[in-house]
Amino acid sequence: MHIPYYDSQLLAKVAQESGLSMKYLESQNEQSIVLTTIYQSIGFGTRDYVPLEQKAAQAQREIIEKIAAEKPCVIVGRRADIILRDESKLLSVFICASEDKRIQHIMRSEGMTEKEARQRVIKADRERAAYYNQASQGKWGEPGNYDLCINTDHISADDAAALITRTAIGQRS
Repeated sequence: MHIPYYDSQLLAKVAQESGLSMKYLESQNEQSIVLTTIYQSIGFGTRDYVPLEQKAAQAQREIIEKIAAEKPCVIVGRRADIILRDESKLLSVFICASEDKRIQHIMRSEGMTEKEARQRVIKADRERAAYYNQASQGKWGEPGNYDLCINTDHISADDAAALITRTAIGQRS
């Protein structure tokens, strides 16, 4: 469909336009806000003080809104579904799989042991849920928060992509 896809490169755009370092943004990526890092902002205690997390979240919001306003796009994560929830053409998709399938996939693709892959899955789920839930009325992974949920335990990646494409095309009509 020739639609731009944004995942980690979205952070590069945020870093470029906000002046925040890529390393800092990556540390905030899909993690909940930790109060101790609020005090790291320059100017703490002054009238103009804005926590770094707030600066990062605002810069990310602005980039996501700008990208979405320009043309159709795919944005993975970053609370884009929350930021763009009032957009009439938004299609919010959640792709899931059982923990065992995800562990097997990571073991194959990353060459990890089962224990390492399991730890990665558990940590990623915990961080993503904390990040998402912190800024939303809903709960990460809860089907009612998305327009389309696909369990890839029972459908191939190609079939999932085709289903998303058909749904998106149908939504545009």
